[in-house]
Amino acid sequence: MVSVESNQQKIVKPLLALIAASAIVVMTALAVALKEEQTGSGTGTVATEAASQMTLGATATTTTPPTAFPTPVAKPTMTATVPKGFR
Repeated sequence: MVSVESNQQKIVKPLLALIAASAIVVMTALAVALKEEQTGSGTGTVATEAASQMTLGATATTTTPPTAFPTPVAKPTMTATVPKGFR
């Protein structure tokens, strides 16, 4: 059985409480931030506001693809013979 000295217990309990409270604060802040992102309320950041606005850019021009491929069928440059026992 492992025994913990009372001095260590006095330090460990508040430290664990501080870590748990910090985790709760971080999770709450994250939940609020995600909720604002989903509903669109709040001012948001410059990046989210810029991404949410629709802009019309220049029209892209396309070219007509070629009617035939340059190489219709691939042909191997080298051939191999089948070794004995593989037929």
